[in-house]
Amino acid sequence: MNLRTAPLRSPVALLTCCALLCAALAAIVASAGRADAAPTTVGAFTLSPGSGKITDDPPAASAATGAGCPESTAGTFPTLAVYKPGAPVTGVAATAIARATTAIPAGEAPFTVSLGPHASKKTLKTALEAWSTTGSLDGTYALTLTCGGGFTSGPRFLGKIQVAGDTWTMVQQRTTSLTLSAPVAGVPVGGDLELTATVTPAEAAGTVEFKDGDRSLGTVDVAGGVARTTVTAPSVGGPHTYTAAFTAADQEAYTDAVGTVSAGITYLVSAKGADGSPLGDKPTLAIGQSAKITIKGFTPGAKVEVTQQNANGVEFPDAVPNAEGTVVDYAYTVPDRTISGETDLYFAEDGSANKRATFAFVAADEPTDDPTDPTDPAGLEVTDEDGAPLGDNPNLDPGQTVKITARGFSAEAAVSVALADSEADFEDAKANADGTVEEYAFTVPAKIEDGDHTLTLAEAKEEGHSVDFAFTTGEEPGGDPGPSPSASDGTDTAGADGGADGGADSGGTVGGGGGTGGGGGTGGSMASTGAQVGAIGLAGLALIGAGAALVVHVRRRGLLSFGGDTGATGLLRGGTDSRHG
Repeated sequence: MNLRTAPLRSPVALLTCCALLCAALAAIVASAGRADAAPTTVGAFTLSPGSGKITDDPPAASAATGAGCPESTAGTFPTLAVYKPGAPVTGVAATAIARATTAIPAGEAPFTVSLGPHASKKTLKTALEAWSTTGSLDGTYALTLTCGGGFTSGPRFLGKIQVAGDTWTMVQQRTTSLTLSAPVAGVPVGGDLELTATVTPAEAAGTVEFKDGDRSLGTVDVAGGVARTTVTAPSVGGPHTYTAAFTAADQEAYTDAVGTVSAGITYLVSAKGADGSPLGDKPTLAIGQSAKITIKGFTPGAKVEVTQQNANGVEFPDAVPNAEGTVVDYAYTVPDRTISGETDLYFAEDGSANKRATFAFVAADEPTDDPTDPTDPAGLEVTDEDGAPLGDNPNLDPGQTVKITARGFSAEAAVSVALADSEADFEDAKANADGTVEEYAFTVPAKIEDGDHTLTLAEAKEEGHSVDFAFTTGEEPGGDPGPSPSASDGTDTAGADGGADGGADSGGTVGGGGGTGGGGGTGGSMASTGAQVGAIGLAGLALIGAGAALVVHVRRRGLLSFGGDTGATGLLRGGTDSRHG
């Protein structure tokens, strides 16, 4: 029996199957495309009248939009629908309750259309009853008005209604306002700046974003109608504008709002006298008196014009801020034309009155402070380690430590410390905000020659301020040098020996005579020689005693012997014989 392959059937059947398969696939794709399509919200709308019965058909006479529909939808008729409570407002879970009887006009401007019953004959009441599970229809519901005939896709408008009993009321979007506040002045450059946004009405929920120009400073939730944040003030003084933008959490119930405020950022101004002593707020300066003024808060490298109130015709050199925006130690002298009384010295960036720092002082015809007043802070103060003050040019011992306070440097300046004619290295000092080096600990080098010395504290910049501390070491100038431990005049040495020996030694007797007579040349020499001989003898006895102890120790351990002698007796005998020999 021969097995044969089945013959190929007509290709028409095969092509028909392929066509049906393609059609099914196209239907699936088309249906998926329709399911994925979502409506686009183009704005809000309101109904007129703004309330009515839930049984009315249509529920309202007309609908007005807040924006226009796309030009492509002109001539079509919008549909009004209500969404199922709790369902996404996508158009799927919605029921049509009215249809426009007038078409969308050409153009994309807001418009108003008349409403009529929908073909489904459903009212707001019947639509809501289909979703109700409790029997009560009270609540808030979302409505949609389409740009065209359908509401499941395409552009649409949104609105809200509140249902209570058998009455519905349109929920109108309430207008909100925002007021932004900040300190007008008093916040220094780099300080803490608090911004406060107040939203009205207070029940409007949402967030506030704070901005400095286009730079966001953060977003804060609104609580009780208020949102606050604290930011770092700018490094440049003058007025700065800040913005706060409120975004409503419920866009259909409340509008967004924006507010601005101008905050005044103040400059940091300090001054010191010509001697470097700090000046307080609004000091009194006499005509011809000088001061050094430091101001922080300018644009680095900017031109700062200097002018003075009550000084007509006087011109001052411009000030130039450094890389940190600080004018350091601007040299100012009260001009002769200054009128007595309260006076302001202005530092204006680029000559602008809005970017101006002020040094305020009281001008006086004569100096009010006695330059010899001991209460005036001196440029240099030196104390010992216990805090006791030292006078000018004190005499110090090698290794002694003193504390140095020096004034007149730039604020926060680095100060180098060097000792003239010395290779010793010293730790640098640091000035504080008032330009003062406080209680710098200086230790006199152990190896230092007797004589005059100068320690210099110098600011590490060209033509910087410096302070010199002069001191001496060794014998004080003009004083009695006193006894020297390395030499004797016969008086003290002989006297001491004589006291120790009870006057029995002849050297002590001579020394005592020298002490009584003020020290003769011959007597002093002999006393010195006797003392040296005595010292040598004592040293010899000490060495002999130490040797004897060592010999006793080693012989007891069997490490050393001297013929027939044992112990220390032999050693002493040998020593005696040696001495006699």
